[in-house]
Order: sequence, then C-alpha cells, then structure tokens
Amino acid sequence: MKSYFEGWYFKIVDKEEKNIYAIIPGISFGNDGTTQAFIQFFDGINVNMDFFTFEASKFSYSKEEFDVKIESNIFNSDGFELDIDNGDKRINGGIKLGSLKPWPVKALAPGAMGWYRFVPFMECYHGVLSFDHTLEGSLTINGNTIDFTGGRGYLEKDYGKSFPRYYVWMQTNHFEEVGTSLMASIANIPWLGSSFDGFIGGLLYNGKIFRFTNYTGAKITKFQMLEDKIIVHFEDKKYRLELEASKTSGVDLPSPMEGSMTGRVLESITSKIHVRLFKLHKNAEKIIFEGTGRNAGLDIGGHVEELKEIP
Repeated sequence: MKSYFEGWYFKIVDKEEKNIYAIIPGISFGNDGTTQAFIQFFDGINVNMDFFTFEASKFSYSKEEFDVKIESNIFNSDGFELDIDNGDKRINGGIKLGSLKPWPVKALAPGAMGWYRFVPFMECYHGVLSFDHTLEGSLTINGNTIDFTGGRGYLEKDYGKSFPRYYVWMQTNHFEEVGTSLMASIANIPWLGSSFDGFIGGLLYNGKIFRFTNYTGAKITKFQMLEDKIIVHFEDKKYRLELEASKTSGVDLPSPMEGSMTGRVLESITSKIHVRLFKLHKNAEKIIFEGTGRNAGLDIGGHVEELKEIP
C-alpha cells in the first residue's frame, strides 16, 4: 500500500482530572514506499509528547473487528495495553473501557460522516467510536503509577491519505452533567477539482445526539478564530449549537501527509469549551443546555488562515 494511514485516538482522564493523556496508535504507508507503525503518547498536563515508531511488520490487526497489535501493545474497543521501553521512557499497564457511546452507524446515517463515508476519493475519513465511556485500570510511567479507575475517556478513528489542508477540531466530555459530550470539526474537503469546508458537530446530551453536519442540512452561522479562542455556531431548522473554545498550551503532533507522518498539528487537551444548545421556534428560541466542558481537546492544523470568518 502507498499513501495511506490509519490511526485511533484514545483520550483518558483520571477521576481527579489531574492526569490527561492521548494515546494514538497507527500505521503509515508513505507514497515513497516507506512504512511504519507508531504510538503517540501525549501528556496534556506537562505538555509533552513521545513518538514511538515500530517496523510495519510489528503491526497486526483483525479484519472482522477493531483489534490492533503493535509489538506487545494491544488496542481494541475493550481498551488497551501498553508495554513500551525506548530507554528514556518506560510505559506499561492497561486501561479497560466501559459503556461506550458511539456515533450510531445506520443504513441511512452511517456514522459521523454520513454518506460521505462511502465516497471513494475522500482524503480523510473520520469516525467517533465513543463519545464518552468509563475507565478502569492504571498506567505506570517511568515508575510512577497512575490509577485511571473512575475516570472518563473518548475514542475516535481517522484513516485515508492526508489530514485536510486546514481544519479545526474540538472535543470534551467533562461537563457537570456526566454523560454529556461534544465533538466538532471544520475542515477543507477536496471535491472534484475544487474544495469546500465540511463540518461535523455532535452533542450527546440527555441520551440524544444532536447532529449538525453538511449532509443534515445544517450550516455554520458564525466562525471567528481569535488570539485566545475559537467561536463557532452551527444551525439547522430546529436547533442552534454555539461553541466557544479557549486556546491553551499544546504540542505539535505528527500528522499524515500522503500517508507519511511528516505533517504537524497543534493540539492541546487542557482547553475549555463553553456550549449552548437552543431550540428554535418561529419567533423565539429556548435554551436547552448550557455548560462548560473541561479537559477539552483542541486541534488547529494546516493553513487555518484560509478559513473564512463569519461574523
């Protein structure tokens, strides 16, 4: 294979919210024929990242379900087990995931990307494997054991050729009301010789996913990228979702370009996102939910200066 990558994003936060990590396993096939498996280990509190690489032959997977192994490290929908030692950093332990809440996959609404999921020439595909779930287990990092039992996690997947030319992504599942979770992204999508700005917004609240996407007929009614925050409003005929994400310190994570992990994306996982959901009526509107999500992921990638501001 050439010009292809596949990766999974596990975010874990302990019960006291003092430890926040993103663990990203994946496989990369460059357009020059180079291949590698990798595990990114991002410490959000200390704002540092380790990028562990492996020979592609150390990567194995199941064709029937999400079940990946990189050397002695195991990743699946039940959780993951790590056993890494590169001389400078030693990480081992295991985390179990419970009560996963995926974006529903149905015949007429196949996941977060909708019918775009079936378009064969898309540059990047995205799936939300769990908006929110419980954690059980611990990790030992250079002799320091961290218990994640009672914490909460998030899980998604990306695959394709390259990350978009520019994009913004945000996610949080730490609100006052447990079980509430948000994921939203805006990205440049190549399309038949041109491109457009695609977007996905999903708010899990009170057991229901409120969806705002191109394919559901929603639109972006406000977008501003300021020095210290990003503001975006999504709206359809029934609802409006207002988001205000604060920027915090992050790291440059390796990202795919033509299959190779040679790109960079700025990510933080200690941001906050203020969320408001309105129910729209003919001459009035009613607020359904308002809250601030903590321990939020915020990605800013590529030529974001090309994103058009909507006042």
